Amino acid sequence: MTGSLQKKNNTYYAVVRIPDGSGKTKQKWINTGIKITGNNKREANKRLREIIVELEEQKIVCSSDTDLVDWIEKWLEQKKFEIRLNTWEAYQLYVDKHIKPHFSPLKLTLSTVAPQHIQDFYTKKMDEGLNPNSIKRYSAVLNGALREALKKNLIPYNPMERTTRPAMRKFEGKAYTPDLAQKLLSVIADEPMESVIRLALFYGLRRSEVLGLRWQDVNLEEGTMRICNTVIKFNTQIEHEQTKSSASRRTLYLTPEIKEYLCTLKRRQAENRKLMGRSYTKSDHVCTWADGRSFSPNYISQRFKRILEIHGLPHIRFHELRHTAGSMLMERGMMVMQVAQFLGHEKVATTLDIYGHLSLEGKKETSKVMAEILKFPDDAEC
Repeated sequence: MTGSLQKKNNTYYAVVRIPDGSGKTKQKWINTGIKITGNNKREANKRLREIIVELEEQKIVCSSDTDLVDWIEKWLEQKKFEIRLNTWEAYQLYVDKHIKPHFSPLKLTLSTVAPQHIQDFYTKKMDEGLNPNSIKRYSAVLNGALREALKKNLIPYNPMERTTRPAMRKFEGKAYTPDLAQKLLSVIADEPMESVIRLALFYGLRRSEVLGLRWQDVNLEEGTMRICNTVIKFNTQIEHEQTKSSASRRTLYLTPEIKEYLCTLKRRQAENRKLMGRSYTKSDHVCTWADGRSFSPNYISQRFKRILEIHGLPHIRFHELRHTAGSMLMERGMMVMQVAQFLGHEKVATTLDIYGHLSLEGKKETSKVMAEILKFPDDAEC
């Protein structure tokens, strides 16, 4: 790969001759951003060499001939070292199951993909019955790959910016009433994942947070526990000291009842460790099987569904224990900021958006207050 400097609009451009794979070369003009005025030619030559090295490392054949799907897969391979493994695995699934099957037959290149091609992809996915929220995730992959192509001067503009993505549907999670929540607690006494349900419901913990909770994060003497470690899984189960956001790293207070429960749980685990000997799996996790093994995130969701079926409780997702906690706190009149900090929300607006709705009982109480404020005349007619 070779190149030279050319002058255009008072700026140095790197004109690079790139092999197209057939023994021929094509020119690519790249703005160095260096002005001609002044003694800048040496700096421009240095930038030219850097551009050639960058292109060679990317192994780009030619922008006009680079297949769109090939570029997306190349971009995805690079992202493996920049994002969480579970996020990368999700991106890989989106490409394999949705993006590649749609775009491969079209034989599009980076230079021929147009906004309408993206718009047609959205339309097809909507026709297939996919949720706009799911389409947003596929769009993120396409946008990331094409944004990188724009950054590398392979395309003149990002076609994603000239499309209209299907409007998002606001998700309204279900939540148990206090009575149903109390009933749930009453039926899980002999359930292996009792600790998972109790802690998730009481503190509104995410699944990843309750499974990541370790004894080293619990201070029984001070009566506190830190939420700072998570266990997540897409294809690969991963544990790391990283929460969803910085606000998710929080310290929570142990009530006397929870403290007593955790003391009993810790003592029971110590007894099991002695009883099982080498058969016991050493783990610092608070929530485990009787033999010390950690729970799989997928098992938690599946078993929780089964527990509700067995005991005739209304179906909710495991994550909706978190909605239940948030809703109950809001309806008891807790300040929004307090609930946001308790649940680990980064923004108070998130708390209001998710838990700002009132139940029928809450609405009834609000109506009673209005009735006290506004008195109708005794002779008011219907």
